Amino acid sequence: MTFKRKLSPTERFYISCDDFNAEETATCVVNQMVLEGQGNIDIAAWQQAVIKASEALQGTRFKLSGKLGFSHWADAGKTTELEVIRGLNWDGMSDNAAPFLNRPLDVKTSTGCEVLLVLGEDSCKHHIIFRTHHAVMDGRGTKTFADEVLRALRQQPLQGDNSFVRDVDLAKLVTSVPGKKINDTVAAPTGVPLGHDFGSSWQRRTLPGSYKQVLANAGISIAKLANLYSDSEVRIQLPVDLRMHDADIVSTGNLTGGLLMNVSPETTTVDWAQQIKLKIAGHEHARMPQFAGIPTLNALNWVPLTWLKKFNDKLALKRQATGQYRTSGIISNLGFLKVDEYSAAGFNCTSVFFIPPYFNTTALFLVLAGNKDSVEVILRIPHQLSSNGRAEHALSQICHGICYGHEHPVKPAGSSSNF
Repeated sequence: MTFKRKLSPTERFYISCDDFNAEETATCVVNQMVLEGQGNIDIAAWQQAVIKASEALQGTRFKLSGKLGFSHWADAGKTTELEVIRGLNWDGMSDNAAPFLNRPLDVKTSTGCEVLLVLGEDSCKHHIIFRTHHAVMDGRGTKTFADEVLRALRQQPLQGDNSFVRDVDLAKLVTSVPGKKINDTVAAPTGVPLGHDFGSSWQRRTLPGSYKQVLANAGISIAKLANLYSDSEVRIQLPVDLRMHDADIVSTGNLTGGLLMNVSPETTTVDWAQQIKLKIAGHEHARMPQFAGIPTLNALNWVPLTWLKKFNDKLALKRQATGQYRTSGIISNLGFLKVDEYSAAGFNCTSVFFIPPYFNTTALFLVLAGNKDSVEVILRIPHQLSSNGRAEHALSQICHGICYGHEHPVKPAGSSSNF
């Protein structure tokens, strides 16, 4: 059955952030959910499960059609498939030796998602990667897709999706108040930008054990890092799933709102929790963002994608020159993930983590995910802000804050670390 759904302004903005100018540096705004493990994988079974899940989930078959305000998602006429990549011994701890992580997902020519099976050889470590364009799915939507594949593998009834609701429509059920326009007034947690490289890299740390107040301690760590370089305020963005407002919705879509958190080195975990409680009660998480120069959010649908991209690139240059950003960083907390549920058909899953998407205007993007044995911490920082060991130092201090809280001061980059 064919389908059609009008594009959301937020989705349109995400598409405009894609950069396919050069194959080596091609980037697109992509969610990447990674299953890591070992075993003798039944490749045929996984391939068939991905196809069956995609047949059941219409959102996995979205392709962009139409122009400007007439843009819409339509059925691409084909399902998502699993591709096998051999001969690369990727350790899963960074983007080193992993060119497949930058593969474009062009929603104008194909579906906005793919599944990769990266078979390790020497390390015997394998990775199954669910890659979805952020305009098509958010992190929760990507997990919904992965969960459907696992149901297919276990020959359980498939859930499918039942809604094409957009983020703006779901948000309107909660509040009609738009988000405040926020200017570039905060510094990056790793200091001033250096150089003109607009690429970025990410690193991952696995923290064995169980920890309390992970999100709050990570946010306070970022505030302490930022205040090593600047006395400006620290503002952190937290993505929030809007599905909470309609329990009947089953959707892979991009249904994410957000909160802006003001944080200082003196903020406590109790302050953090209280701030979130008050902001949720005030429906701030459902206020759609405002874009500079755009009178209303819907007007964004009538701005050509090439113009939006030029605006975004101009903004990246401005932030590179001034060292001032809208937020000091984004923290996405995926919560507790049941790793054992992702073992099937010869694959023994030992860890699940999410790679932060790339935006050339963002100073820092941190993703957190927990399981019964550990916490996964993945940090993406632009090259301009990660040189001279700054990325490694930031990741170490964030991990230290998660593990030990904030009784001890953060040390400057270049000094010895306890973690």
